[in-house]
Amino acid sequence: MATTLHWALFYADPSTKPPFNLVTGITRDGVKEEFTIQNCEHIPDAVDKLKKWVEMNQVQFSKPFTLLYPIYMQMMNTDYESSMHQIAWLIKDEADKNGWEFNRVGGLSGTNVNNFY
Repeated sequence: MATTLHWALFYADPSTKPPFNLVTGITRDGVKEEFTIQNCEHIPDAVDKLKKWVEMNQVQFSKPFTLLYPIYMQMMNTDYESSMHQIAWLIKDEADKNGWEFNRVGGLSGTNVNNFY
């Protein structure tokens, strides 16, 4: 049975410098699993590493496939809030460029990664 990639979550904390991790949600034989791509230097680097991982492991993208970014509540009303929004826009741009979806998780959104399988 095929392995399907459903979502990729960018753990790009706006209060820290790269690298950051990209966690992916897959199903293999109907079982949910997560796989981490480490040491991403920036958003396009994370997307490139994701695409290479998909190709090397013969994984299929789900339809829809979604790029996710957390809402860091502790960053609200701080100097990092605007950075968080800028990072979200960079991720959304990559999603749009590749024909994927974009969404936010955590915070007051009421969503988590399980909403995207």
